[in-house]
Amino acid sequence: MGGIAFEQMRQGHWLMAACCVLYLLWWAIFFWPKVCGGSAHGTLRVVGIAAILGAVVCGLLGASRVCGGAARLVPAWAPWGFALGSAVLYFVLLAVTQRAFQRQPTTELVLFVAWLGMEAFCALALGCAGEAGAATLVALLAAAGFAVSLVCYVLYYRLGALASFVDGCVPLALIGVASAVVAGCIAIVG
Repeated sequence: MGGIAFEQMRQGHWLMAACCVLYLLWWAIFFWPKVCGGSAHGTLRVVGIAAILGAVVCGLLGASRVCGGAARLVPAWAPWGFALGSAVLYFVLLAVTQRAFQRQPTTELVLFVAWLGMEAFCALALGCAGEAGAATLVALLAAAGFAVSLVCYVLYYRLGALASFVDGCVPLALIGVASAVVAGCIAIVG
């Protein structure tokens, strides 16, 4: 069972890395022109739309593979516990970022909180499978990716055009790299 679970988690992380690449492509196509006061048109716009649709597909498939594999290795309560914990964390952060930082809510908050929950779930699964080193690596990468994403999320609307463009790229690039590293790590231990 561990081999199948590890393979699902590995595939899921590669899909999450692809999701980040496609999301970053969409971001560059639709938000770089705004730095100069323009917008994407024609073929470039179509490529951007295809990229975000591809990101959604890769993200959903990737998350279902990671969580499906992890669910094979953890106690029965764990999927529900992590889902509930992620929802609670989202609402706490929503309240804090709105009240303390006057940050209008956007989809990115949902995405990086869900990503943190998924990676914490994956770390638990690896730990339950006796892979403490891999579990620790996943947990550390998740904590770093989450912290950077939260800082970028809070700062985004406070920055100028170029700085906010870069601010939006950083979490996508970091989480994409983290996902690829985790996929490689799982391939080694699995």
